[in-house]
Amino acid sequence: MPRASHHFVVDRPIGPVFDFVTTARYWPRWHPATVEVEGDIDQPARDGDRITEHVNIAGITGTGTWTVVECDPPHSLALETDLGAAHLRICYRLDAVADGRTRFQRDLDFPELGPQIGAAMEEQSAAGVANLARLVEKEVAP
Repeated sequence: MPRASHHFVVDRPIGPVFDFVTTARYWPRWHPATVEVEGDIDQPARDGDRITEHVNIAGITGTGTWTVVECDPPHSLALETDLGAAHLRICYRLDAVADGRTRFQRDLDFPELGPQIGAAMEEQSAAGVANLARLVEKEVAP
């Protein structure tokens, strides 16, 4: 199963970073594939939350509902969805590092969907995490 794995380190405390990155209403602001979100989107994620995401990946539009299957604030979050025969999983891992900084890791596991879609998933994931780093620096207080 392919994996897109990206991270950043930000000069912000782990608790507020976790709260921000796990609040789904921000997804359209940072992830290039996300067009719109609905559901449990207005607070930091909790076990069992469901988020419906409308996406555009490599010119293909679709909708999926993510379920929070693991949530251990402020350290980790896992979401899963099934799109037809395709199972996808996103994991966030946050660690406090020196001087009050936070390391954020995002791993996306997805099935083999062909080279064009796989490349788009990787590219959009990398761009999304870079966008998220900039957004966290702008929106989360030091």
